[in-house]
Amino acid sequence: MKKLLNHAKIFLIFMLFFPNFLLSATGLNLGNDTKQYDKIFEKISETRVGVDTKTINKIKNPFIVIYKKTKDGNKTKKPKIVYKLDAIFNRRAMINGKWYKKYTKIGVYKLIKIKNRSVLLRSPNTSKELFIRKDNESKIKFSSK
Repeated sequence: MKKLLNHAKIFLIFMLFFPNFLLSATGLNLGNDTKQYDKIFEKISETRVGVDTKTINKIKNPFIVIYKKTKDGNKTKKPKIVYKLDAIFNRRAMINGKWYKKYTKIGVYKLIKIKNRSVLLRSPNTSKELFIRKDNESKIKFSSK
């Protein structure tokens, strides 16, 4: 037991002094770190010029587009269905001009939850929450300092 205590003391002393030894041996000077960070922050804050619109328009679309073949063999883009919540009344929701109640199927989605100002649609792969909004409300809001 005494031998174990001696080993524990040696280990504790080693753990206390070894980090100090490493810092002094590597020659790290912690006082210069703030100057280095100030230089990094100055470089970050410099105004950067982005890519112009013409170059962006020349870039090929990186996303996969699914085409559906028509009877004559031409390819057409698969139309994306946009769901718009028009109203909520008496535990029913009007989506794209039609009234639905809870657990009704809407396309690939199922109406799971009806809240005061939104509804939750769920499919096996994704979920969507639709919100009631007025036509004159902007979808994007900007703020400036």
